Amino acid sequence: MSLSVTKIKALFGLKLRLIISNMSLMTAPIMAILYVVFMKSIMQSKAPSHVALISLLLGMGLCFNIVMGGIMMTSYPLAEEKEHHTLRVLMTSSITGPEFFIGSLLPPLAIMTVTNLILVPLSGASWSQIHLGNFLLITIITSLTSLVLGYIIGLIANSQTQAGVYSIPMMLILSLIPNFEQFNTTLKTISSYLYTSTINHYITASYATNGFSWTLREVLTQLGWLVITCGIFFYAYRRHGLDND
Repeated sequence: MSLSVTKIKALFGLKLRLIISNMSLMTAPIMAILYVVFMKSIMQSKAPSHVALISLLLGMGLCFNIVMGGIMMTSYPLAEEKEHHTLRVLMTSSITGPEFFIGSLLPPLAIMTVTNLILVPLSGASWSQIHLGNFLLITIITSLTSLVLGYIIGLIANSQTQAGVYSIPMMLILSLIPNFEQFNTTLKTISSYLYTSTINHYITASYATNGFSWTLREVLTQLGWLVITCGIFFYAYRRHGLDND
């Protein structure tokens, strides 16, 4: 099936405007920025070390944006379109499922990436210690995984309310456990299997050691989550296909 760049660009512009104008969808990036600014103002003089402060601010800020933002920005709009039958209009206007998927995925990815870059100077992190290439690679891969998870929820859910019910437990697990893993060995074990744990490991390693280097476990974890979520998405797509909605 050939893809129309013109249709994808048109859908990209439409989705970008809809997301930016929808405050409920912009909650995650706004919360991430406000969290970093607020916590920095009250924790700067109380943090045990600069590394601990950066890990707390940037780690949690990125998790808010990547996990909450990624899941919400794809699951809620898709569930709403199914609920109000506007998805049927799109599908009958010759936009195919893959075009809809790509055109709807790129706007939130762009918003999340810009927000992630803004969080670095806001948290007080130094670009000289945070390697931009690794930063973009890790945040974009984890963002894509969250976005595909959101698509899966949006395909399964029949309404925005149902999408919210499905999303909340997943968002809490993926965002909180990696940030609290240092307090409990069980949480640390669970965190090692979550794709979001690489974010915190990357930040800590960038400051506490000579820099972050990929381990085989982290590579397999990132690729495993991305491949599995994409596999589940394509299965859910065949079961609840957009073209047949």
